Amino acid sequence: MDLTKKYQIKKYKEDKIICFNDDVIVETYFYIYQGEKILARLMCSPSNLEYLVIGHLYALDLINSKDDIIDLQIRDNKAYVKLKEEKSPKINRNKGKFILEREKIFALANEFQNYSLIFKKTGGAHACAIIENYRIMEFFEDVARNNAVDKLIGYILAKEIDISDKFIFTSCRVSDQIIDKILKVDFDLILSQASPTSVSIDMAREKNVNLIAFAREQRFNLYNKNENLIIKWGGYGFIRSSKNWSSYKFASRPYGKNLLQGKN
Repeated sequence: MDLTKKYQIKKYKEDKIICFNDDVIVETYFYIYQGEKILARLMCSPSNLEYLVIGHLYALDLINSKDDIIDLQIRDNKAYVKLKEEKSPKINRNKGKFILEREKIFALANEFQNYSLIFKKTGGAHACAIIENYRIMEFFEDVARNNAVDKLIGYILAKEIDISDKFIFTSCRVSDQIIDKILKVDFDLILSQASPTSVSIDMAREKNVNLIAFAREQRFNLYNKNENLIIKWGGYGFIRSSKNWSSYKFASRPYGKNLLQGKN
């Protein structure tokens, strides 16, 4: 199924009226069934639906592993699953150490935007990626941000990806639902191009995971940091733990000298 659809529209801009074909993101109903029971009704982009199912079942706490799914069939806009009566024990994933370098993060943010083909075409997609050594390992877009994250998590479960040396990068606003999904799969470092909410910040600090947001346009804000994260930042070298680190805002100009409000 196509991910975009053209509509003939009129655009009103300044003193002009322009007729043209506009690309619009496709949104479709998608149902997940277990027998005759509907487990979920989603509005989604019709791509990577197998990963969406796996990730959403994990978010619903119905599975802990892909092996908890006995059978999965997708026909049209419906998925039919058969699950084990007892799910497997939850996998406790190891947390790795990260050194983030300023220029590499800025380059990654630019590359991430270039990956967002549906967003470029329609302006209507959210995106989520798993990052390994500043490289986009896998990238997902969806009309709904929850689905983009579920697709990524489904991919991780399906491929049994070791995430200890990887982090998540997203265009999504980090809400309570988004961070809950991400924390459930044990990511220790979350970067977003959008804003966090108060609940997501509180959850990141309660669980002591690294949370960075507004990672775009040569800047980012650090909302929580633990001992596994070191930030290499311009003339200041490595930014480590300090009592007031959580108030740091990082920007590229002037070079290495815009650590607002933070005191070592």
